[in-house]
Amino acid sequence: MDQTCTSKQNRRLSNLSGLLLLLLLAGLQSVLSSDGEQPEQGDSDDNTTFSGGVNVTIIGPDYVTLGVPSTVECDAGCPGCLYSMSLDGQTAQGQGNVLAFTVNEWVGAVVVSCTATDEDTEQTATTTKKLQVLDGPANISIAGADLMNPTLSHTYSCHAHCRPSCSYTWRSDHGPWIGGQGNVISIVPQEMNNSTVLTCKATNTVSGLFIAATRRITVITGPSKVQIEGPDIVEIAQKYKFMCSAECLPSCRYLSSVDGQTVRGNVIEIRLDHPLKSFTLKCEAQNTASRRTATVLKSVQVKGSNGNLSVRPEETSALLLLASMMTVALSL
Repeated sequence: MDQTCTSKQNRRLSNLSGLLLLLLLAGLQSVLSSDGEQPEQGDSDDNTTFSGGVNVTIIGPDYVTLGVPSTVECDAGCPGCLYSMSLDGQTAQGQGNVLAFTVNEWVGAVVVSCTATDEDTEQTATTTKKLQVLDGPANISIAGADLMNPTLSHTYSCHAHCRPSCSYTWRSDHGPWIGGQGNVISIVPQEMNNSTVLTCKATNTVSGLFIAATRRITVITGPSKVQIEGPDIVEIAQKYKFMCSAECLPSCRYLSSVDGQTVRGNVIEIRLDHPLKSFTLKCEAQNTASRRTATVLKSVQVKGSNGNLSVRPEETSALLLLASMMTVALSL
């Protein structure tokens, strides 16, 4: 009797389980769409994404340069969207999805914000982008000596205003650009060149913008090719001018002399009042920067002199000295 009741109870439980399974399957079927596919998900809480996965994106560089106009664009991928854009919280009106601006005061970074609204669904999404602010390069200059002595090494430094930093390259005359020297370079000029053109280029390490400075530096040369210009033969009682010249950078100073009587300058005017066989001119040129000197001599014959002087030699020297002192013109 007990076994019979137990068997009946088991069959009832089995039937009840089957019924519950059918009800569960029917409930699941009721939530499927008529075509058998899953229905769309609900609206997302992400404030940068519309329903359907439309993303709001700010398109533009990751940095801007102080004082240089910049432009960024906002895109939400919906033709009917309305946009509102701002820079550091200051809303820009009437620019649609394009924001044009210029940062005129130094700050480390600025934040661009874009809000897009879908007119059809009235859904809104906002996104932001942080832009690094760069400064320069500007105010570039080259520091160093104005004169270079040939065969010696000379050091020059380049300075430019840059944020965050600048890299420097150098060029001498028309040679190649040289990097890796930082903002300091050492050069040895060529003696055959009268000057060297030194160029420094400073490049912002982030933006790639660059600025250059050029400086022409005089190379010390000479004195060379020293010579005395004037006649080789003179006559008594006539006035003559002799000029000393040399190639010098910078300029040379001169000492001129007639038979040992010295005057400053490179021009001598002479008039002989007594017969002489000849006399000697001497010119010494000295470079004002390097102090190097060079000397040249010139022997001048007196026309009509046969060597038989009518006065004693000591009197001749005295007369020549008097003539030189009276007729020499100085030229500094």
